[in-house]
Amino acid sequence: MTRSSAKVLSVTMTIFLSVFGICMAQVNDDPAIVLSSIRGEQSKVDTVVFRLGEHALDKVEVTYLGDQADLFSTNKLKTIDDKLIVSVQFTPSMEFIGLAEAVMEIKLGDELLASRPVRGLSTKALEGENEPSLALVVEAMGWKIDLGWTRLANHTRAELQGDELPVTHFRKAAGAEMVEMVPVARYSPPFALPFGYYETGNDVPDLEQVGVLANSTSYPEHQTLYPSLQEGQSSFDPGKLSFGFYTTSPSHVAYSEDHWNQSLHPDHAVHACRVYTVKDNNGEVLPEQYLVCFEEAANGDYQDYVFLVKHVIAE
Repeated sequence: MTRSSAKVLSVTMTIFLSVFGICMAQVNDDPAIVLSSIRGEQSKVDTVVFRLGEHALDKVEVTYLGDQADLFSTNKLKTIDDKLIVSVQFTPSMEFIGLAEAVMEIKLGDELLASRPVRGLSTKALEGENEPSLALVVEAMGWKIDLGWTRLANHTRAELQGDELPVTHFRKAAGAEMVEMVPVARYSPPFALPFGYYETGNDVPDLEQVGVLANSTSYPEHQTLYPSLQEGQSSFDPGKLSFGFYTTSPSHVAYSEDHWNQSLHPDHAVHACRVYTVKDNNGEVLPEQYLVCFEEAANGDYQDYVFLVKHVIAE
């Protein structure tokens, strides 16, 4: 509003294809490749790694199918040992604004080795009314979530919207080693943004920083899907604590609990965070996964900083 500070790529998937058949193991839950860009400009790059065994890698062909296929391209195609590395990029035309969809196919001769849906979110320009709505961000991710509104702006009242949950804090799910707090979207002014968690129930929130969203330099990291980290990481171990989430902008700290926003920063959005259960493209709930959406200003768009939180139980 990347998954680690060492990663420049917006999404990474690893797929294993054996010589005797295709056996796939994916890092992310949704196999789609999701990119974003300002119209007329290039997106960050997404890389897919295929282990092809004894296949002749120099004969592999990558193509894109669909009405908007020409907006996607293979930025780089290289091999390392038995691995084929495909780098995908999204470059929307000046005329295209919205969500583009296509299918990437990887073939060896007439044999289809794999296919992947690819989606690209194109915006008109930076900031303000040029930003995409939270609903469009969710659609780009391939989730079916009733947010309660579809336009850009809404409001910041505490009334639950759509499938919004009446929760403000969480615990780590049983059996999980770490909680993941993955930044999936950021549409805000440009600055470095610390984020993390705090133990609930204390007299004063003690902030535990997990990472810092990067400031914009050559790429507009403040207006993109999968914003990069400037430092830190996107996972943490809270132990058995009950915890909430926070973000720190130059003007204030926003908490997932309204009472802290009211008492510490009453001039900003009191209901600064909306939380939703994540559902896949069939509307099925993804267990122990939540979308945590922060509002930086007051227009109620809630796509300033959006995190996919995994391996947690909402309370």
